Amino acid sequence: MNILREFLFNNIGLKAISLLLALLLWLQVAGQQTVQQKLDLPVVFVNMAPEMEISNDYVRRVDVVLSSRRGTSNFEDGSLTVKIDLRGSTPGAEKSYPLTADNISDRPSGVEVVSISPTSIRLLLENTIRKTIEVVPELVGEPAEGFQVTKVTAPWVTIIGPQSRVQEVSEAQTEPIGITGLSSTLESNVAVDIGEVALRMEPASVDIVVTIEEERRKVQVRRIPIELLPEGIEATLMTRRVEVVGTVPLSFSGELTVQDFQATVNVETLEPRQESYELAPQITLRSDEYVGTFRIQSVIPGTIKVRRVR
Repeated sequence: MNILREFLFNNIGLKAISLLLALLLWLQVAGQQTVQQKLDLPVVFVNMAPEMEISNDYVRRVDVVLSSRRGTSNFEDGSLTVKIDLRGSTPGAEKSYPLTADNISDRPSGVEVVSISPTSIRLLLENTIRKTIEVVPELVGEPAEGFQVTKVTAPWVTIIGPQSRVQEVSEAQTEPIGITGLSSTLESNVAVDIGEVALRMEPASVDIVVTIEEERRKVQVRRIPIELLPEGIEATLMTRRVEVVGTVPLSFSGELTVQDFQATVNVETLEPRQESYELAPQITLRSDEYVGTFRIQSVIPGTIKVRRVR
């Protein structure tokens, strides 16, 4: 027991100093230990010229291993990026851009880059162009029985992006537009897709008008007499009657006759001469009741010969 007491308390000051020095040495060595972190960093581009874009598929994230003293840095907050400076780059052939520690310029002091994978990125730069393209609506389903789609109206959109990508796109398609069971015109604002992530589009949605009307049947009215206008001008008609072909709704129960139509030819501006003129007869409905109900498709013959006498 005396021996143990003598060992513990003999030269206690010297022993305390030795213990303190050992502790300081341990702290110094521990502080110099390094730790490595593997990070998945996004690639960002700086100083890209206006009206220039990257057109190829490239690596968008890079694996980077960083080394720092234990406890001094933590990069899990997403503060680091891999920057590629495109200053002075011009459109043309695909080019390789090496990745080094200099590309991670925003890392804190004392942080070293151990490795970067991949070690380079290949980029193809192209001029930015714009093109206006047609929108093709995608209709799904069928209208109600006895009705049909007679017209689809859609605006055009502008696509913007790398020249080669823009030139490959000729049309845009809407999201599906349901028309099942409809018996009247549909107006809808729908999203438009061009199936190309490298391109932008303006606008991103458009107003579509799907005209849905009752189905129609064909009607022919023959031997409609042609009238000369204005009255008092002497002229000779080589053909005196025409036939009108058109359509009416299936539900129309009336009967159109010659008396419902007026066929005219205006000869006021014609000069008297031996040779004949060819003019298209104008067809009008005498009753407002049938305006919008009967739709003219054709007039037979489409032109008639007229000679003004005086």
